[in-house]
Amino acid sequence: MLKKISIERFKNLESVTLELDKINVLIGSNNSGKSSILQAIQFSISAAQTSLIYGQSWKVRNVTVPVFSTSVLPEQLIYTPLQDVYKLSYKKILPENIDQAIKVSYVQNTLTESDETADIIIRRGRNKNIIINVYQRSLGEQLQSLENPYSIYVIGLAGIAHSETYLTPSIVRKALPRGDSNKIFRNVLWSLKSSSHKWNIFEQDFKEIFPTSDIKVVFNPERDDFIEVLFKQDNHEIPIDLAGTGVLQILQILSYVNFYQPKLLLLDEPDSHLHPNNQRELAKILIKLAETRKLQIILTSHSRHLLDALYRDAKIFWMQKGKIVNHDNDDFDLVKLLLDIGALDQGELLLKTNQIKCVILTEDSDTKPIEKVLESSYFRINEFVVLPYEGCSKIENAKIFANFMSYNNPEMKIVIHRDRDYLTDEEAEKEIQDLENINIICFLTTGTDIESHFISATHINSLYTNLTINKIQELIHDSTNEIAEKSKEKFINSRIDIETKKNSKSKHKSERVNPGAISSQCYDFYNNNPQKYLNGKLVLKNLKNKLQQTIGGDIDLFQVTDSLKACKLEQVAKDIWPDKKEDD
Repeated sequence: MLKKISIERFKNLESVTLELDKINVLIGSNNSGKSSILQAIQFSISAAQTSLIYGQSWKVRNVTVPVFSTSVLPEQLIYTPLQDVYKLSYKKILPENIDQAIKVSYVQNTLTESDETADIIIRRGRNKNIIINVYQRSLGEQLQSLENPYSIYVIGLAGIAHSETYLTPSIVRKALPRGDSNKIFRNVLWSLKSSSHKWNIFEQDFKEIFPTSDIKVVFNPERDDFIEVLFKQDNHEIPIDLAGTGVLQILQILSYVNFYQPKLLLLDEPDSHLHPNNQRELAKILIKLAETRKLQIILTSHSRHLLDALYRDAKIFWMQKGKIVNHDNDDFDLVKLLLDIGALDQGELLLKTNQIKCVILTEDSDTKPIEKVLESSYFRINEFVVLPYEGCSKIENAKIFANFMSYNNPEMKIVIHRDRDYLTDEEAEKEIQDLENINIICFLTTGTDIESHFISATHINSLYTNLTINKIQELIHDSTNEIAEKSKEKFINSRIDIETKKNSKSKHKSERVNPGAISSQCYDFYNNNPQKYLNGKLVLKNLKNKLQQTIGGDIDLFQVTDSLKACKLEQVAKDIWPDKKEDD
């Protein structure tokens, strides 16, 4: 895996270094330099590939440094992001001086103690030719390979041609680095189909996203001029060019990765033209590929949906004016970042309407449970909006968003929903106070999570009147007992995590966290008050199954009833809508 890439004097990048992870996401506004990074990487690797086609052999200079040097015409370069190659330099004029040339350096981890390195330097020759130098043979030869391309460069796919003639493998390999995905799409699939082993793995990957679909490739080299690819879904076949863009985009990435098996996948705005749901499915596939294949990914994106889906599994680089903004710098401003990539567009939309009186930020991606608790607490439908910030780890993001909204619209009420989880009463009070000190209303659940509010005999009886309170209480008791060990396990792990974090921030770190003492204490607390410490999500799922077995039909507990009223939310509603009547 690549450990580091450094780029010097390429387009608007004077000097940039990326310390890489398995998945790396470059975000930023247009012209920030994120696409230039992908282009620089692909340009340098394809230049190394070009040098192998037209060059002679490796030589040793300065006693220890092997170098592969060749001179080519601009039109012989396999890939260039600009037709005028000379304008790719930082100062728009590709120099002859090697110290001022375009330079891309690679550092790759190895199984040995020392890393492999390679430098690719591209400059202008005296006769307007292009001189390519590749330094360090071990990694340099990997970068030069055309048979096993080190990187695959994929530009967002908007569509493909209606037909595609057969191309020889050599032409396909040379077209690949140029990002001509739409021109060789069927050829790549045909090449993949020619290897039964690779095709089987490709089909397994494809089925994970489209389980009811199939891909059919039809071509006879002795008879056919055109490669036919059909997309089959629910026993209905259509030509592949009529399939949705989401299907094409995912097909393209999976086919490239499975056939060429590159070490590095470069994706330029793969979210383009994709519905948010498909963006999240794409993220799942990328995470899987990075985990199960020897594959490293660098991608650019404007999408908050893709960013959010990859947030926990990727390293994020924020680009501004050709530089990477360090998250630890004083200059780092998350609000600017969110505005830069358009992640605050919902907030900006809310600022333009007088109808929305309250914004509720929730840590849950499924907003229906909190919405029903709000409506039960007399919040007016269509006059509040719930936005997920997904997870306690992002509470700082929620605070920043809330401050952004309050600053621009002081009249709007901001509520942050937090699950109580397994906080002590003192810790819970501190959470509430910290938020209310900055004028943010905090709604902390009564039980461990929002789902626990729905584990109520009176609530369920209001929805399913044919069940007695006693019978419902019996079912709740049974579900709680069946999930008890999992609830206790979650309780213990959460408290250990809380105490560990608390200890790491303490000035006095002499006392170590005692998991045994924490476990014993958690068991005592749980046994004394199961209702307070049960895991609402798991118990509710178990309870719904029991209710379905008892009365049959679909069970929907996420409905408005008086039993769901939360005192704090009810007071907020009265402050916002003083004329609100309970029977509205």
